[in-house]
Amino acid sequence: MSDAAPLAVFGAGGKTGTEILRHAVRKGMEVRAFEHTLPEPSDRVDNVEYLQCDVLNDDFSSELEGCRAVISALGIGFSPSTAIDPPPLYTEGTRKLVEAMSTTGISRIVVISAAFVEPQPSVPAWFELTARLALHNILEQMRAMEDLLERAKGLKWTAARPGWLLDEPYTGEAVITDERLAQDCFRCRHADLAAAMLEFVCENTWVNAKPAIARPEEDRFENVSALKAELGID
Repeated sequence: MSDAAPLAVFGAGGKTGTEILRHAVRKGMEVRAFEHTLPEPSDRVDNVEYLQCDVLNDDFSSELEGCRAVISALGIGFSPSTAIDPPPLYTEGTRKLVEAMSTTGISRIVVISAAFVEPQPSVPAWFELTARLALHNILEQMRAMEDLLERAKGLKWTAARPGWLLDEPYTGEAVITDERLAQDCFRCRHADLAAAMLEFVCENTWVNAKPAIARPEEDRFENVSALKAELGID
């Protein structure tokens, strides 16, 4: 597929998805942005084609025709209900993506997983004792998604494993390591994750791999109070 062909981005209206669109447009790339609920016009990234799509229920194969690769920024927001019974976006949603790619001859996909699907030596103990328990069912679904990708024949996949995501400006300083977070790296900014995922596609790097992505941050972003505030845990 030509490097000038469009890039398909799913979950394009979320924080990471929007940052992927911004980075892609700055690089002069053509993008098709798929989202369950389309953003308001004022919230859309200029020069991007937006398409409404329910990944779990729609047939979107025709909309993928001519695309060079797929980036999935599909994600599940944390709440008590999703923590207990998360919708199958990572598993069934990714399976639907892979099937549509097979139909249209696309072999390259980059998805968002999480560093925390397995123990991380650099992660604070308080995080393991609080957030991991709360996120258990979502993390298990991510693990199943990674297994699905590994079993798919002829697929060139990358499962990006960010640290605890942070909504702060782009730095370009993310540390990327194989499967496990680098020492003293715990958090990953949405914008840095987006840039890394786009780079994996453009440079064809970390194929059939699980790169961990994070960077050191100030204590105010990494302490237990910040975690509780962001997850709504008392």
